[in-house]
Amino acid sequence: MKQLNHLGSAVLLAVVVMLAAILLLHSGGLVVDWKPKTMPYRLTSNPFIGWSLVAVLGAGLLLIRKGPPLAQCVAALLLVGFVWGLAAVTALFWDAFLSPVLVFAVLPVQLAAISTLRSLLQERGAAPPT
Repeated sequence: MKQLNHLGSAVLLAVVVMLAAILLLHSGGLVVDWKPKTMPYRLTSNPFIGWSLVAVLGAGLLLIRKGPPLAQCVAALLLVGFVWGLAAVTALFWDAFLSPVLVFAVLPVQLAAISTLRSLLQERGAAPPT
């Protein structure tokens, strides 16, 4: 379970799997009659945007698992900043429901990366900022 929830990424992984499942159901021929102006309807009507989102978030999840702990934390915080920006753009121009889903999915990653950075600072003997 620890490998699955590396740096608190289990929620973000679940969101990526949910987005991929919605897109796979549609592309696999299983037609679900989504109501207009809902997140699944917008994802299936613009599959390029949906698959791009899945690919970018999946790549970010892979990056935070590689390298030493400091590099993992930096990659995690970069992913968090990217998702926050993506959520803001998504809320303004595409789908207002997807934005809070992305933000709340990435919050555990942010908190885990910050706490790991603090513990790395304490191991080096430096006092963490208060």
